Order: sequence, then C-alpha cells, then structure tokens
Amino acid sequence: MLRALWLTDVLPQPVRRHLGQPAYPGPQAWVDRLAEELVRSGDVRVEIAAPCSTSFTPFEASGVWYHGVPAPPDGGRIGRILQGWRHRLAAPETLGAVGALVARLRPDLVHVQGTESVLGPAAVAGTAPCLVSLQGLMQACAPLYFAGRTPGDVARLVLSEDFVKGRGVAQGYVRYRQLARQEAAVMRAGRWFVGRTDWDRAVLLATNPSATYFHCDEIVRDEFWDADWAAAGGRRTRGPRLYSTASAMPFKGTETLLRAAALLLPDHPGLRMRVAGVPDGSEMDRLYRRAARRLGIDAAVDWLGRLDAAAIAAELEAADAFVYPSHIDNSPNAVVEAMLAGTPVVASFTGGIPSLLEDGAEGLLVPRGDAPALAAAVRRLLDDRELAARLGSAARARARRRNDPARVTARMTEIYREVVAAEHGAGRRMEVHS
Repeated sequence: MLRALWLTDVLPQPVRRHLGQPAYPGPQAWVDRLAEELVRSGDVRVEIAAPCSTSFTPFEASGVWYHGVPAPPDGGRIGRILQGWRHRLAAPETLGAVGALVARLRPDLVHVQGTESVLGPAAVAGTAPCLVSLQGLMQACAPLYFAGRTPGDVARLVLSEDFVKGRGVAQGYVRYRQLARQEAAVMRAGRWFVGRTDWDRAVLLATNPSATYFHCDEIVRDEFWDADWAAAGGRRTRGPRLYSTASAMPFKGTETLLRAAALLLPDHPGLRMRVAGVPDGSEMDRLYRRAARRLGIDAAVDWLGRLDAAAIAAELEAADAFVYPSHIDNSPNAVVEAMLAGTPVVASFTGGIPSLLEDGAEGLLVPRGDAPALAAAVRRLLDDRELAARLGSAARARARRRNDPARVTARMTEIYREVVAAEHGAGRRMEVHS
C-alpha cells in the first residue's frame, strides 16, 4: 500500500470535531472527501497534517490519520494585532516540525494541498517525493485583488478599524502578495504538480517549463454528488430567483452582479438575488450592502452569509440560474457544484473557468466586470427556459463524468504511483499527463 502524507493549511473538519471546535464550511471541504475515498479504495494510506496551535495526539477517523503541526499561539489581542502586521506566513518552528514529521513517518510521497500553502517550502525542500496541487494561484489573483473596487472602497478598507488591528481585506492584500512570491518559489523548486484546468497548467509551465504536470479533476462533497436533483430549468414556482456565492475576498465580482441585477429588475420586477459566502458584518458585506443601496436594489438582494453544503444544495435546487461573476479563479468548487445540480450557470470567462464548461453548450460565459453582458446572459436564461434546461442538463452530464469519485480516486492513485516510480528511477519523465 502506498503511503501519502498530505499537508494543508486548513484544519480538516475531523480535527475540528476532535478538538471541539465548530464546523467551518467552505475552503477545501473536498479534501476530506478525497482522502476518505482514497483510503476506501485500499490502495493508499493517507495521513493529513495541518498547522494547529492546540496540541493533540495523532488520531484516526474514517481510515485517515490526522497530525497537528505546531503553530505558535496568537498571544492574545495584542499578539494577534502584531501578528497581523508582521505578515509572517509560517513560523520557523512550524516549518521545522514539517521536516521532522516527514522524517518520522517516512511516507512514499508528500502531497501539498496548494502551491500557496505556507507549508510548501518545507515540503519541496525535503527528501521525500513531493507532489503539489495547483489551486488558488496567488500570482494571478494578487494583481486583480482589488478588481471592481472604487477608489472610495479601497480608501475605506485602508482606513478601517480592521486594517489598524492587522486584519481585514487590505491586510489580506499584503498577505496575498507574500503568498504569490512564495508560490512562485515553490513552483520553481518543485518537480511534480497536479492541476485541473488548461489555465493552471499554463501558469505553472510559464513559471517552470521543466515541471511535470498531471491533470486530475476534483472530487465533490456528498451533498452535491448524491442529491436527487429536480429537473434543471423547470423549477420556477415564484418570481425569478438567482443564486450566487462570493467570499470575504474582494475579487469575486459581486459588485458586477449587483449592477447586472439593477439592469434586470425593470424587466423582471419580482427578481430575487440571493448571495451566499460573504461573512455577515465583514468589510465586504458592508461595501456590498452600500453598493446595493446606492443602486436602489437592496430590497431585492438577500445576503445569506456562509452556508453549509446542505443549505447551498437547497439554494441551487431552488434557483433559476447560478451566477458566478468572479474577476479571477482557477477551478471554483461553486461552479462545479452548480453544474452537478443542473442549475444553469452564467460565469466570467476568466482563469480556468472555460475549462470547466463550454460556453453556449453547458453554460454562458461573459467578460469579467461586464455588467451589461452579465445581465444579458442571465436574461437569456430567464426568458428561454428551454435553453436554460438544455444548458443545465448538459452541464450536469459533464460534471457527473468528470467529477465521478471513483474516476478521480483512480486517477490520483495513478499519479501517486507514477511519481513514486519516477523518483526511484523506474518511471519515464513526461512533460504533461492528461
């Protein structure tokens, strides 16, 4: 059996439960699912390590072993402020603990979940074969971090209380820039990478032309794979209802969505725009609500905050269309989940999104930041329900083929075996594996 040690910056849900912490829906939830599927296949033993300021004894859950990598405590309120302004990605003792864990466990392969991972430098410099997943691509996101923001928006973010306290959106920009520099160094130093889109392959090979790229699609949470979805496009029982998801990151394009909604409302006065993912009371929440009031559409927008998978699935099933206006993204889970639901998708033609669905055949893609084009695409779906149903059905069929858990699990196992064999001199190096 092949032994893989995963490194992730996000504390896995089983660890949060083990420590009595509340569940945190969102980032990298698919990681837990893929680990369990790999273990269930019987071909791979998976152990996962993540930085954690609370010490715990390694434990097993659903066949996966979990380890904590020591992270310094924040030191209270003043310590958190100082830490926020310091912008240190990982403490030396954390990186040292990664090396010590690898030496103790002696895995056949280390898999870093994200080129931007703060643990990446320790992994690619280690002695074990190292595979790095291409996920956020900070080098591409950082230049567009404030895309869509007005000068007044940026000024508010810089002058905010959150910024003074070392947190918030403006401080996040500084961190993104640091992550982008670290990511570039990891890409140059690493040899083996796995991604999902034509775009992430292009970004990698532009940075490191000698890197080996493997393609492997993502696995999706049970709530989206196993659901008994209603027929796409035929679910309207009320006025038109759009669903979108964003986050605390400012480049998700929600301001474009609001401008598009203002253009749609005269023709569709019953329109409901439901937006999830923006944390309640956050800086971006306040900016978006202010923009909605300025556009005169605040009564038509429902701000849902962060939702768990079940609530997202319910929103997708009730929506006439899923709208994803991000300025930059690689392979957003939200788009894949909407495709699996059969909910017609309108998204930005940016980054890796065109690799996920074909414009005009499985969804509609529009230029990023173009509110009139976004409104026109949504209007097509609202006015032509046969088109909406056809696109949603085609997208669902593609997602069920591409994101099939058994297929993804088998592909990842195959990649692991090829990397290990090549590192031991038994394999043939290839530039691109599809």
